[in-house]
Amino acid sequence: MKKRNLHFIGFVLTIFSPILFTSCGEEKITAESSQPASLSYHEEFDSMQRVINMGWKGVNLSNPLGGESWQQGSYIVNNLKGGPFVSRIASHSYKASANEHAFVPYTCGEGLSFLNCWLLSPALSMKNGDVVSFWTTTADPVSFPDRMQVWLNPNNDGTNVGRTAAETGDFTVKLLDLNPNLSPSPYPVGYPTSWTKFEFVISGLPNGTIPQKHRVGFRYYVQNGGPSGTASDEIAIDDFDFISK
Repeated sequence: MKKRNLHFIGFVLTIFSPILFTSCGEEKITAESSQPASLSYHEEFDSMQRVINMGWKGVNLSNPLGGESWQQGSYIVNNLKGGPFVSRIASHSYKASANEHAFVPYTCGEGLSFLNCWLLSPALSMKNGDVVSFWTTTADPVSFPDRMQVWLNPNNDGTNVGRTAAETGDFTVKLLDLNPNLSPSPYPVGYPTSWTKFEFVISGLPNGTIPQKHRVGFRYYVQNGGPSGTASDEIAIDDFDFISK
């Protein structure tokens, strides 16, 4: 079954928007985190190159693997810039462009695919009681439902997410499983179709109240997804905050 006409133009994204992409353990992008001395950290995803420089990393383990991954938003409301319509999601907040967010499309998988595409935060100096928040949405209306999980690596500051859809590597604390039943219904049953904020208080870290480096992982996780699947469209995140208490 052909899912829909592909409206994601891969070469446009490749030229104009850096893609955070690693597949099957092959590292395409590496960077060191430069978290401010204040320990708290805010990310607006206004520039994907700056995000990469801050230490964010994409890992695409979808099976079979597609040509896209987490990348700069690609919302185009008209053809004044000469580009095609790529994404139906405009940023939650922005200064210059409605593309100032991170998003991932169903084309991170190929054909009928089990989508398993991660976006990992920089290593952040966390302790119990600190707060993580972010905003997320899918496109409206929902024709192909989406799902996202959010995981915490409490073990170290590494990027090991395992090798298959059944593994999460060192990311062993699940903070959120958003729309696990792939419902097309409105939120809170399904995935939000307008920007919605989620917030978590960090607990259970072995370092207690002593700050140590850990990471948060956003996982686009959809079975029967991809261009030929019955699920998956696109999701986005914006205004990520880590608040050191």
